[in-house]
Amino acid sequence: MQSPPFRLTDWHRFLFGNASWHFLLEVLLRTCATYVLLVIAMRLLGRRVAAQFTLFEISIVVTLAAAIGVPLQAANRGMLPPFLIALVAVVLQRIIAAAGITHRRVETMISTDVTLLAREGRLEPAELARAAMPREKVYEAMRLAGWQHLGQISRLYMEPSGAFSFIPARPAKPGLSVLPAIDEELRDEARVPGCSACLQCGNTVQTDESGHAGDLRCDNCGSREWTYAVTEVER
Repeated sequence: MQSPPFRLTDWHRFLFGNASWHFLLEVLLRTCATYVLLVIAMRLLGRRVAAQFTLFEISIVVTLAAAIGVPLQAANRGMLPPFLIALVAVVLQRIIAAAGITHRRVETMISTDVTLLAREGRLEPAELARAAMPREKVYEAMRLAGWQHLGQISRLYMEPSGAFSFIPARPAKPGLSVLPAIDEELRDEARVPGCSACLQCGNTVQTDESGHAGDLRCDNCGSREWTYAVTEVER
């Protein structure tokens, strides 16, 4: 069946498609039913889904969205299939969540495990690579949390949800600055004489007063790129 020719004056087709305006009333009812379905489904999935998504929970939500989107606007699609898909998604999530309570391996297999990205002021290059996490993303998260350099943290974890958790170092030691390069004034103010930091991982070494590590090889990541280490600047 051929579609009718395109006409700029065909406002009915432009606004309603091939359906009559009465279908708008059905869309209203479908939307109300879908809203109730989503509220019930999210409530059954639990508070954890409403907080921060893991990879598995994102998959559940995307499945619900894909199942519900088409029947809202298609007159030839019924509402029973989305209800069945939502039911299966909720039951599957509840089963896996219950299994994860007693078997941690199930939880980590589905949602991944906590990743240790930094230890004692030094980044872990192998863990960063395994998590596909750029260093600048870590520095951004540190700045948002109020940190100025790597020496201020004892541990940096990436949670299964993708959020970052920090354990502060007590006391803090000089480290690699995470401040942006455009703020060179503050970075220079925090400089620690006689201490250099590896540009790749933040490992610190003692140097001469000039702060140059020369051709020294970092014993944590193997890099030969160095910069001055910094301390916290009170503002």
